[in-house]
Amino acid sequence: MTYHQFLREREQIDYLIEQGYYMKSVKENLSGSFVEFEKEDSLSETRDIQTLHITNADARKYFSSLLIRQLRKHHE
Repeated sequence: MTYHQFLREREQIDYLIEQGYYMKSVKENLSGSFVEFEKEDSLSETRDIQTLHITNADARKYFSSLLIRQLRKHHE
């Protein structure tokens, strides 16, 4: 069950990243992490925001590594 939960949450994260979203903020509490993703559409000047509730510890490690990569890429 836990491994399947990890796979499901990882797929949700990967799907949003592939669609052009980036991680905007992370809020953590006792029930897990709430990761807010944002995608800007420069043509229509709109922003779409999606929030994922990540509860699996391995999935939280996974998005953390992607977040570090995103921050490094942003500061290059």
